[in-house]
Amino acid sequence: MATSIPSRTLTMKPIIPLTQSEFAPFGEVIECPLKASTTSLPSSLPASFNAVPANQDTALKFIDVTYMRNGYDSAPSGIPAKALMNMFSCFPRPPRSTNRNDYPVDVKVLERHPYTTQTFIPLGVGRKAQGVYLVVVAPTLPPTGQPPFTTMGPPDLNKVRSFWAHGGQAVTYGVGTWHMPMAVVGEERVDFVVVQYGNGVADEDCQEVRLEPSLQEKL
Repeated sequence: MATSIPSRTLTMKPIIPLTQSEFAPFGEVIECPLKASTTSLPSSLPASFNAVPANQDTALKFIDVTYMRNGYDSAPSGIPAKALMNMFSCFPRPPRSTNRNDYPVDVKVLERHPYTTQTFIPLGVGRKAQGVYLVVVAPTLPPTGQPPFTTMGPPDLNKVRSFWAHGGQAVTYGVGTWHMPMAVVGEERVDFVVVQYGNGVADEDCQEVRLEPSLQEKL
């Protein structure tokens, strides 16, 4: 069940390109470090690639491109989680622009998964597609002592960040990272394979807040 919290209207602009260095406080960016023009196995690789030849030297295996974390052993219910793999078909949100400099996004809902990472992997999108989806995240404030923020606090709405992801990038939200539901831009639907853990207990699998300017006005 969503919790409403007072907030000014949050319109994110400008939106910066998604990179691992900028996104590090919130999770991990998954993308191939090879140039698009690379069509055969390189004779040598930088150590930073963390890759080894595979499949009879017809492929490269990139090791540990993201880390899946299962923290349900500390969930109140004690119900164990299992690995989940679902698919979300996400449709473009207005305005249908692929120009990140002209794309405002109103943040109305933030959610988090308090005991699991969550990875979004876009399907059927070329890496040259520069405007594909948005990643909007926020850090967590200290607990307030009041439900539902007794052990993990609400989002810090003064530090919301927004990123523009291209077609060759997947993203892993860290455990407990507040994020906006997936926002696809442009004209095309994007299908995402989503990988996470879950135990079927609603408040342990996902917590959601709705940002309500009307409540802010009453303070």
